[in-house]
Amino acid sequence: MRLLHALLAIAHALSSAAWFGSMFYSVIVLQPRAKAHFETDHAFEDFAATLAHGARWKVLTAFAFVGITGALLIFTARPEGRTAGWIVLIAAKAVLFFAALAVFCFASWRLWPRRIFASPAELPAIQRQFRLVGFTLLTLVGLAFVLGIVARFV
Repeated sequence: MRLLHALLAIAHALSSAAWFGSMFYSVIVLQPRAKAHFETDHAFEDFAATLAHGARWKVLTAFAFVGITGALLIFTARPEGRTAGWIVLIAAKAVLFFAALAVFCFASWRLWPRRIFASPAELPAIQRQFRLVGFTLLTLVGLAFVLGIVARFV
């Protein structure tokens, strides 16, 4: 059981780090530099749509993998490690995870169609909304990552 727990912890940590890292790169590096590269918002939006095409299901698959490995870690944790503090931290981590999932779904199914069909006048506001969503996701996932690490030492 300890080996299974260790393998799950490795899979969970690596997939969480990859997820956070890809969001960080996209929000902090790729999107601002790409926007500066294109002369018009329309050209940037074409580029963004090309990058995002088909990504929704890959991101949801990543969410599922992180969530499933996290849930399995809870069930394979040693009973003596399940202190009251650990339970609170893991519960808070789960809330942050589901909040991130809700934000992603909102952006994916509500904001993205608005972005695709936006008029040139609407684009700056929608782009600001997406940056806010990106920073919100970074914050939620980053905090969940930290809580998982802290829970290990409580």
